[in-house]
Amino acid sequence: MANKKEDLSILRYCANTLDPHIADLKKAAQNILKRKDIEDVHDVRVASRRIRSTLFSFADYLPKKQFKDWMKDTRAITKAYGKVRDLDVQLDLINQIYSGTDDSKLRAGLRRIKLRLEQKRHALQEKTAQSSQTLLENSAIDNLSNWVNGTLDESVEEESYSAGLYQLGYKQIQNRLDEFLFYEVFIFDSQRVEELHSMRISAKKLRYSLEIFSELYKHETDFTLKITKQAQDYLGEIHDCDVWIEFLPRFMQKEHERIKTFYGYTRPYRRIRPGIEYLIMNRKEERERLYQTFLKDWKNWKMNETWLNLRKVIFLTSLETQTHPQQPEVSEEKPEVPLEKDLDDHGEAPAGE
Repeated sequence: MANKKEDLSILRYCANTLDPHIADLKKAAQNILKRKDIEDVHDVRVASRRIRSTLFSFADYLPKKQFKDWMKDTRAITKAYGKVRDLDVQLDLINQIYSGTDDSKLRAGLRRIKLRLEQKRHALQEKTAQSSQTLLENSAIDNLSNWVNGTLDESVEEESYSAGLYQLGYKQIQNRLDEFLFYEVFIFDSQRVEELHSMRISAKKLRYSLEIFSELYKHETDFTLKITKQAQDYLGEIHDCDVWIEFLPRFMQKEHERIKTFYGYTRPYRRIRPGIEYLIMNRKEERERLYQTFLKDWKNWKMNETWLNLRKVIFLTSLETQTHPQQPEVSEEKPEVPLEKDLDDHGEAPAGE
């Protein structure tokens, strides 16, 4: 570990980053208990992810035992709201499509999907409220908040960023960018469902790293934030379509069996089938539209050397601090990504590698 002054600079930066996310987390949990707004569940998950991303970035400088507790509890919070968030997103879509469809032959099937999703969402409501109450009483989150306050209360002669902090920012952004660009070779095959989903997760992690170190780089890296968020959104919406496309055939089969068991025959199934088939086709068409738009924008980002320019900013800033940036490390637990020497002139892996 570096000298005490340098460590304090890193810890204070970490604490300053965590402080608003902890406040957002608690506020969103309180809102869930007071009202029914699907964005509150989303806000809890986003805040918990941002906390985890920050903790991960500064892991080497945090107290080990507390770090494990903080990571475990924030991960549990993210997971606790996962199913209900997925249902909220699906219900929001089906409500939009149902409201915009006048064909009575289609509305019956859409209404059946809507009913089943609402039943599942209602069943999770009490558990969601319990999770929110547990979050507000969580000792690990309180402990993290106390650590943040204690670190920020520690007096310093002058608030400055250490060379070690710049080295850390360089390493984190480089690693996240490499992990993200690792999946570029797969994006030209629309059927690479798993790889596109993994790329979305990597885009999200890169975005959070850019947010964490934005202040450090005086917002000079922010030009990639909007682009990374756009890539994440495209890939996320494509994944949502994939979820529907996989879910609906199973839903049809289950409803068919349910109707046969209840009535003893399957004629009523004919009323709901057209609407379900319509939604399958709707999601396939939307996925193709999103995919083609993503490819078009990706080519523009490449042409503008977006990722190379990001590397330039963080590298030149590291040089200005008179340090030699470390090469990004490749974790054994993550997919192997190309190192700097293997990258082409655009800072990205050549096709076919």
